[in-house]
Amino acid sequence: MNTSDVHRELALIRGLMEGSQRLLAETWKHQVTWGLLIAVGLVTTWWGQATGNRTLLVWIWPAVLAVGWLFSLTIGYRDARRAPVSNAAGRAFAGIWIGAGVSLSLLGLLGPLVGAYTPMALPGVVAVILGLGYFASGVVAGLGWLRGVGLAWWASGTALLIWRDTWALPALAALVLLLQVGPALVLRRQSATKLETTVIA
Repeated sequence: MNTSDVHRELALIRGLMEGSQRLLAETWKHQVTWGLLIAVGLVTTWWGQATGNRTLLVWIWPAVLAVGWLFSLTIGYRDARRAPVSNAAGRAFAGIWIGAGVSLSLLGLLGPLVGAYTPMALPGVVAVILGLGYFASGVVAGLGWLRGVGLAWWASGTALLIWRDTWALPALAALVLLLQVGPALVLRRQSATKLETTVIA
């Protein structure tokens, strides 16, 4: 392999990495929407358990999931028509987060219903799966700080699996705002910065 081949491969890798970071930054709307919905669902579930309100406990998560998936599918369909995903990075991100979303939906709805685990174990399970999603996304995009978010989710998930208490629900809601909505806003700012740089150039 000569020097020109090496430079060409490095340029290709750099281009793929930059494209991956751009694609990831564009997912901030999904992350913010799901983060806010999940936080509301967790706090409402905690309140329903504290007050014995069965209506809240029965309907809150079907409502949260219906609104979240409707939003994500609508935005995803619109974005796909405007700019179809045609590279491996885009497919990887779609696979990571659609897989995580379906897994969390099934675990949240069916797990406690069929007695696979106690409801108090759910916050820890959710945190561990989110850790997988963020860590994998950080690896694909080459973003060390996002891998750090994944590690923070895993550490939090470990603590929540050990500390199975009703207060774990509002604790997870706070973590979602910090470790999901927070990184999404960082990605939004990065996306805006890249757009401004492109326009100026």
